[in-house]
Amino acid sequence: MPDKYIIDHHKIMFHPERLASWLKAKTNWEKAKKVYPIYVEISSSGLCNHRCKFCALDYLGYKGGFANFENLKRAIRDMAKGGVKSIQFGGEGEPLLHPKIKELVQYTKSQGLDISFTTNGTFLKEEILKDILPLVTWIKVSIDAGLSKTHMKIHRPKVQDFDIIMNNLKRAVEIKKATNAQCTLGGQMLLLPDNYKEAVILAEKLKKIGLDYLVIKPYSQHKKSITQEYKNLSYKKYLYLANKLEKLNSDKFQVIFRENTMEKLKKGRAYKTCHAVPFFWAYIMANGDVYTCSSFLGNEEFKLGNYNKKSFKEIWEGEERKRHWKFVRAKLNINQCRQNCRMDEVNSYLERLNNPSPHVNFI
Repeated sequence: MPDKYIIDHHKIMFHPERLASWLKAKTNWEKAKKVYPIYVEISSSGLCNHRCKFCALDYLGYKGGFANFENLKRAIRDMAKGGVKSIQFGGEGEPLLHPKIKELVQYTKSQGLDISFTTNGTFLKEEILKDILPLVTWIKVSIDAGLSKTHMKIHRPKVQDFDIIMNNLKRAVEIKKATNAQCTLGGQMLLLPDNYKEAVILAEKLKKIGLDYLVIKPYSQHKKSITQEYKNLSYKKYLYLANKLEKLNSDKFQVIFRENTMEKLKKGRAYKTCHAVPFFWAYIMANGDVYTCSSFLGNEEFKLGNYNKKSFKEIWEGEERKRHWKFVRAKLNINQCRQNCRMDEVNSYLERLNNPSPHVNFI
């Protein structure tokens, strides 16, 4: 069954005007500075109630804190004016912990932006769901286990909350139906030696609950992560799961087994330059720091500024981004980048777009 959500590939071809602006920019900064991200990931909270074994951002030290409500609103307003189309609330903490997360969603929607969430699901409570479900495009819950005991081992919450998460998902489906909300509800499992035997179990549970999909994705080692337990993990012996999981697909539920991404772990990149940075996406930490890539949080080379000190427009069109733009084009060694990064498929596409074959006019 085709991946109708296009999760295992990219969607940048649906933004031809932005691509045209990028192509015209080339080495012209005055044009390049006006190319705003299509998508921005925002960390509304630096706090998290889980300590997942695979956490890529463990090196940041779980410093906590919440995004400044008023300043973030101003930044979101600037993003919308500049041409940003979507906001994902996720990041280094659990986004639903922000005390004004409902108000942030309402304001973001009022600016005409699409909204999504990645969450561990613990705080996906009824009082939040009723307000945000009609406004959000999708919510994806990282579960990573089919059984409570395994979830406790992998996510390491302070108290066991697997059943709480499952009940929250059931209630989410009920509220979605009752309010006729169009929000897509999905689950995600990072496939590991600890949980691969439970992939089918989780898929069966989520299908029964009424979720729209389950993503099964591979682990990718972050260059700075403290955790090294899953480094060099091979997925060859897990590929058999694709056929077993496909049997659960229906017109209402889909398992998206990211075999393409698993296979890419054994291959080299199809490009030598990162074309996507600093253009098509951005990442904002809970403290307000704006980065061009989530794989380099804490690296000053990738930090453009802080929305608590400057407007997002000043940050995106300012001297720090100009410096970074030059750095990426001339000095960035992509061997330092994370394998299968968020922009990998986008970069492969942009490489072909930027270096067309001599026969492209024979369509």
